[in-house]
Amino acid sequence: MLESATSTGLMNNQVLEKIYSFIGDESANQLGVHTQLRFLHHELSSMRGALEDVADMEDLDNGTKAWRNEVSGLYYDAEDCIDDFRHRVDSGPSHGGQGFMRRAGHLLETLMARYQISRKIKELRTRAQEANDRRTRYKLDECVSRSARVSVDPRITALYAETSSLVGIDAPKEEVVKLLTKVDGASLKELRVVSIVGFGGLGKTTLANEVYRDLRDNLSGNPEKSFSCKAIISVSQRPDMVNLLKSLFTKVSGQTADHTYDLPGLIDIVREYLQGKRYLLVIDDLWDPSAWEIIKCAFPESHCGSRVLTTTRIESVAVACCNYQWKFVYRMKPLDDYHSRQLFLRRIFGSGDRCPEPFEVLCEKILQKCGGLPLAIITIASLLASQQTRSIEQWKYVLNSIRHNLGLSSTLEGMRQILNLSYIHLSRPLKSCLLYVGMYPEDYEIQREDLITQCVAEGFISGVDGSEAVDVAGSYLNELVNRSMIIQRVKYGGKGEHISYRVHDMVLDLILCKSTEENFLCAVQSLQAASTRLSGQQQHKARRLSLQFHDRNLGVVESAGRINLPHARSLIVFGWPAPSLALLELKFLRVLYIVRAADDLDLTQICKLFQLRYLCIRGKHKGLQLPKEITRLKHLQVLDVISGLSASGIPRDVIYLPALLHLQFPLTAVYPDGIGNMRYLHTLLQFDASKQSVANMLSLGELLNLRVLDLWIGDASFATKEAHMDALMSSLEKLISCNLKTLSILARDNVGRHSRWSSLCFSCSQAQLEQLYLYVWCPRVPAWVRQLRALSILKIKVVELCKDDVAVLAGLPVLSRLILDVRNNNVSGQQGIVFSADTSFRLLGYLRIPYHAESGITFEAGSMPQVETLRFLLRANDVKRWGVRFSGIEHLPNLKQVLVDLRYGDCDESEKPVIRAAVRSAFYAHSSPSSVQFEFY
Repeated sequence: MLESATSTGLMNNQVLEKIYSFIGDESANQLGVHTQLRFLHHELSSMRGALEDVADMEDLDNGTKAWRNEVSGLYYDAEDCIDDFRHRVDSGPSHGGQGFMRRAGHLLETLMARYQISRKIKELRTRAQEANDRRTRYKLDECVSRSARVSVDPRITALYAETSSLVGIDAPKEEVVKLLTKVDGASLKELRVVSIVGFGGLGKTTLANEVYRDLRDNLSGNPEKSFSCKAIISVSQRPDMVNLLKSLFTKVSGQTADHTYDLPGLIDIVREYLQGKRYLLVIDDLWDPSAWEIIKCAFPESHCGSRVLTTTRIESVAVACCNYQWKFVYRMKPLDDYHSRQLFLRRIFGSGDRCPEPFEVLCEKILQKCGGLPLAIITIASLLASQQTRSIEQWKYVLNSIRHNLGLSSTLEGMRQILNLSYIHLSRPLKSCLLYVGMYPEDYEIQREDLITQCVAEGFISGVDGSEAVDVAGSYLNELVNRSMIIQRVKYGGKGEHISYRVHDMVLDLILCKSTEENFLCAVQSLQAASTRLSGQQQHKARRLSLQFHDRNLGVVESAGRINLPHARSLIVFGWPAPSLALLELKFLRVLYIVRAADDLDLTQICKLFQLRYLCIRGKHKGLQLPKEITRLKHLQVLDVISGLSASGIPRDVIYLPALLHLQFPLTAVYPDGIGNMRYLHTLLQFDASKQSVANMLSLGELLNLRVLDLWIGDASFATKEAHMDALMSSLEKLISCNLKTLSILARDNVGRHSRWSSLCFSCSQAQLEQLYLYVWCPRVPAWVRQLRALSILKIKVVELCKDDVAVLAGLPVLSRLILDVRNNNVSGQQGIVFSADTSFRLLGYLRIPYHAESGITFEAGSMPQVETLRFLLRANDVKRWGVRFSGIEHLPNLKQVLVDLRYGDCDESEKPVIRAAVRSAFYAHSSPSSVQFEFY
């Protein structure tokens, strides 16, 4: 199990290890502080267990919260103290001069540092002792969560909601009923389990109850299909399995289980009672696969056509319930705009037909905030409906204070409980990753790689059991998606898979409430607000700051004065209007992320941030300045600058950064010779080979730890430079034979046609390449592609596609996504592209292919059994002239989606619907309209 952060994001072993290692340091002996260090280490160690226990509690009293935040700050300050001392002692003199004066200056600086560290350690010891005394005096170890009180579960009302009061339920109910009752190649006599999965508040319990009513009532008159045993049971986060099975037995049998039964005995009597009967059960609110494994033991598979419906917020639990058959998992969706509005207005005005005009704009804004979440819509509508009078000011107040009320208002208590359940159930590292999402503004599209590397740089996550920290962080984000806490969006572009995240507004509000409560982060819209909220008071010392400027008014920044933020670990700025960061006094910063900075942003003083691990500058700006020498940033792991930096602005010693893992400069960048020194580098993006020296082309092959290489060739004359091509090919062969997993090559057409792209030679037994984007025009599919046995995604451009080439592609055993561009649409003299059964793509799920209307495309039976998405480019004029020539669509049994890039050219508006209808009919002639979704772009 990974030892990592608590909900406050710091309490890891690293801090205690730093203190312990300093105890035996010669510097500690010279300072005479080793005794204080031992005491400090002991006090913090003893409090750590209590702090972790507190972090897992659902609702704390104010005294315990204050103690938790105090100890968290103590941990931070202790680490900062040691880091600062080591930096000042180890970094050497900070001023010029030679000989005696230089040594004297360094000695004076060291003595000053020793004096200050000694005083600081004594202060930390005193604070630690006082905190531990308060812990004992107020008996914090015995504190009981206030949530132990019995409260009404808001989901109870969903079980008794009248069907007539529900909106948007009919279509989901029909789909779930279909999953429970359709034949689908399996016998209806077998036990079938269907699971509903979705975020808290989407209405899973309501939907499950409606499905239960429908099957119970509609089949009751048919003896062959009716259910003799029916029940709904709720599981919850920490279920008492004995009481749960007792309740199940009572509901299905009408009898009371003997109180002497243990868990195995209860499983036996439930199983015995259900044996030979046709039962219908709803198992609501599952949180853990282990609970399901116990519950399902009570369900006999007696071939009577029994049905079980489960609900959960967690995708992995849902698929486990269905015996890992994804086709029986129903994913809940938010309400669409129409049904959201109908539900909102019906609750307030008694009718969903219309909203009074004065409230129309506010209505839309509130519904946008609710994001289709039925729980949020009902709760906020109920809050407005409960007012004796209605006024615009009242609605404005509710809109502007939803975030505040989410934590405090008793009216919104039910919604807060539902959202909070998902948060409480997270492990401590997952809580830290989720809270960090609060650094981004509302509705912001968060890039996956940014969030991963920021969490790693902050120290929330470290490698475990040989896994890299970024891989562990990636798995944590996957888990947050799995638990419906963040929303994942996947796009495929020229350079491959692009993953981003968004978060529901209500979840963001919960995150910000928790972050404020735990001093995790502070998000403000002005420097004045930052100055007020981060004034240095211990109880309000958030370590992460998000500045979210809505304009670029320099006067606003200048009027704020200088702001001292020495304790900040992360600073994310959206719209920084000043030419530098001089207004902010930063010292221990680890993450600096600036989006939309002012032109001529001067970061030449960045080397003062000796703990900096992450530096990313995004947005379209000009004149960015970095230090000419940057190796003083010895902890820097991520350096990401995609624009604004001139070719001559690259720090000349960037190749010597000892900890660098991820590097991206603008395409104009000319790297200093010796890039082979970056031996730990994992990711190199926007690397234009045509701008580099031959020496650097050869050095590229020395980056044997490289996982991702994004290679560009922008100079059309590069193909004629034999020495450069030889060096590049040699390096690529070495990298593919080592750890490279993603390779993207984009070149100008005449560079791409160079025959050398087909002649790579590498160790096929060691190749780990999983994604290849060969976006250069190759004469044919290169023979070496067949050696990439781990390849799952391939994007390739070929002048001609022969039958043998199709066989090469079909022979890739785990290929799941193929983007194919063919200039000449003939295959071995045949007209069009033919995918035959003897060259079957067994696992391919996505296919994008070129389409030439005069020749067409043919799919033979068995050629692509798993393809779900088919995408192609189509010109309207070709449709009018040739029609649509797709043959064998009926041989794609799993086809669910057809995406058509339809280019209308000079067509009249009146012709467009006719052309779209012609395209649809060409496919529907061979497939069911209800089974294939069409989208036109």
